[in-house]
Amino acid sequence: MIDDMRRMKLTFAVLALAVFCLAGCFPDEYMDDTQSGIQKPDPEPDPEPEPEPEPEPDPDPDPDPTPDPGLSYDDLDAYGALKSYVNRAVSPDFKLGAGVTVPAYLQKGKEYDLAVTNFDEMTAGNAMKYSSVVRWDGSMDFTQVKNFINMAESAGMTVYGHTLAWHSQQQNEYLRGLIKGKKVELPTSDGEVVLLEADFDKGENPFGGWGNNSTREIVNGTLKITNPSAVRNWEAQFAHDFPEPFALGGVYRMSFKIKGSAAGRLSSGFQITDGYKSAGEFPDVQFTTDWKDVEMTCDCTAEGGTRLIFSFGEFAGDIYIDDFRFVLTGASYTYEEMTAEEKKEVLTDAMDRWIKGMMEVTATKVSAWDAVNESVSGADRDGDGFYELESAQWGSDNNFYWQDYLGSEDYVRIVIGKARKYYEEFGGTAPLRLFINDYNLESDWDDNKKLKSLIHWIGVWESDGVTVVDGIGTQMHVSCYENPDIQASKEKHYVRMLQLMANTGKLVKISELDMGYVDKNGNTVPTSQMQEYQHKAMADYYDFIVSKYFEIIPPAQQYGITQWCMQDAPGALGTGWRGGEPVGLWDISYNRKYAYAGFANGLAR
Repeated sequence: MIDDMRRMKLTFAVLALAVFCLAGCFPDEYMDDTQSGIQKPDPEPDPEPEPEPEPEPDPDPDPDPTPDPGLSYDDLDAYGALKSYVNRAVSPDFKLGAGVTVPAYLQKGKEYDLAVTNFDEMTAGNAMKYSSVVRWDGSMDFTQVKNFINMAESAGMTVYGHTLAWHSQQQNEYLRGLIKGKKVELPTSDGEVVLLEADFDKGENPFGGWGNNSTREIVNGTLKITNPSAVRNWEAQFAHDFPEPFALGGVYRMSFKIKGSAAGRLSSGFQITDGYKSAGEFPDVQFTTDWKDVEMTCDCTAEGGTRLIFSFGEFAGDIYIDDFRFVLTGASYTYEEMTAEEKKEVLTDAMDRWIKGMMEVTATKVSAWDAVNESVSGADRDGDGFYELESAQWGSDNNFYWQDYLGSEDYVRIVIGKARKYYEEFGGTAPLRLFINDYNLESDWDDNKKLKSLIHWIGVWESDGVTVVDGIGTQMHVSCYENPDIQASKEKHYVRMLQLMANTGKLVKISELDMGYVDKNGNTVPTSQMQEYQHKAMADYYDFIVSKYFEIIPPAQQYGITQWCMQDAPGALGTGWRGGEPVGLWDISYNRKYAYAGFANGLAR
């Protein structure tokens, strides 16, 4: 506990590793980034040079390094690297992990230094997910994954795979297109209708736009779009809104000239403004510094789309467009509905292709995965005593629920079966550990019912006598409560969660630990308003969480603990992932916090 901080040795301060580093905190696993327009994966960075050798931890750390409670942030630097506090003799297989933003890690800056110095293993926040690898047309690009796992290996770190199957951050339009059925042209045609035409010679601009301080202006009879810096593609857009919705099944053709101040790409499609959902996507346009003539078509795939939208956030510089024309071709189509069996077969093949591609790249370097992420919903709708799986019936239109097509029982079985098959086929030799990862397993409001439901479902999936789930991942996006009764309930049900997980005999991983603070009135406290006693309370709770893990989970079942946000989240409350909350072990200026001390104390118990 922080108030016991009296036994620090002066010599220990000399041996300590003082690290002032930036650690990323990125959108949560169950937050959808596609909130405004069409999102496609960011381009992969160029390969980075090999990292320097991993710094060595303190060979003889104080077993209970607890500085005085009155010490400043500077005094917290007397602590050693976090991983030096793990008792490897008692917990030889335990992995202390960190969530990282892969592009930042590949730059070998402060996030890289923090991860290498303090942790054994890393989990990529987004880079190994489906939508970060699979493109809008189904093609796959593993460049960033390869760079990441190679750099991790050179730094002496392992990578925990996240994730093979999930309903969020999928290529929704591509997957839905696979199961549309056979395209059939309708016999009626009303002829071509011009909906928007602009040569920009008179200085008129029919497009509005937003995001990243980007601008639009008419220069010498052309539309000039300027983006001052590279961001995620959907974070800078321009668009035209039509008074009438696009015709479902209608075929639209768009043509224009384009060039840029450098090479880049432009994404476009139809959008339903209510919920910013897609109603069809045009192929990406790759442009250079020379004028290029573009002509392409797109089918309207959903009712209610009224916006023609373009995304260019990942390109920094100027884009020039001229002679723009957008028409309804007069042709229209419908689709012959596929049977449930046909949809399952098509999507099983798509899952096979995805897992095979990932295992081909990672099998010799990554031996533990979240096979399936967030499979269980939060409600018992049929009254059988257990929560159902997630489904489009009660989920978001922005997601793609594989389980609706593969089946509640076969979904996880298919994923695990294909992971084991291709892991072995592509040379994996270490034991492959496959986890089911979920959130709110520590929930007190339903007496851990979500965890109990997950354990039930694991029994269902394993009842075929073939499928084996190796472990359970519990995300643990928690808060420390100033109300003592609420805090006591949270701690009680956290302990109960560990006991239930230990009783399964499976590996146990705290997979995405981070923490905020809630005051006595039930309000989330922003980092800027946190008081010292509140920071210390958070440190105590970290100590409790970590030490109870080692106390309750037998060493043979201890896979590890991963801290999801190394640094406090920037921004205001309600923005991004836990924006403005004190979720890190380091603050926004890269200083260790009392939370760091609490985490270290928990490891050293």
